[in-house]
Amino acid sequence: MKSVGYILRLTLVLFLITAVVAGLLGCVNYLTKGPIAENTAKKAQQAMQDVLPADSYEPLELTKKNRDGGITEAYVCEDGYIVRLNASGFGGSIDMMVGIDNEGKIAGVSVIGHAETASLGSNCTRPEWQAQFLGSDAPLAVTKDGGTIDALTGATVTSRGVTEAVNLAMAFVKEVQG
Repeated sequence: MKSVGYILRLTLVLFLITAVVAGLLGCVNYLTKGPIAENTAKKAQQAMQDVLPADSYEPLELTKKNRDGGITEAYVCEDGYIVRLNASGFGGSIDMMVGIDNEGKIAGVSVIGHAETASLGSNCTRPEWQAQFLGSDAPLAVTKDGGTIDALTGATVTSRGVTEAVNLAMAFVKEVQG
């Protein structure tokens, strides 16, 4: 049987190691928090330019219903609207932007962040897959559900989530336009 002193010494050593590692982790978090926020903002600005290029964007007011539906931000510009929203994917939430021109047609789709399976759901970031949304103005569905959007192989849940988010963005813009 181990002595009480040995157990106390072992406990103290483990506590000190844990405290040092936690302190280092806190320092790293503090040092990287700013650059991570800057990179996230730059990525969002680039996504806005990708889905609907403009010189300036004016934020739109969101209702509780819009926020509860997954819309996190919305903007209006000279050529249309940009809606940022969270889609439901297989691996969790998909942060994306949808650009809709003044005629109500999809001008662009951009995935900003996701936790989808590599080489399956993560293919939702591929421009060639996103391109099939361009120019659409009707409610969309994946081909398995009778629509025209080709689902990603092995990632139907992700494909449906992105498609439903695009539909939500179109419905929001129609509501704003009256």
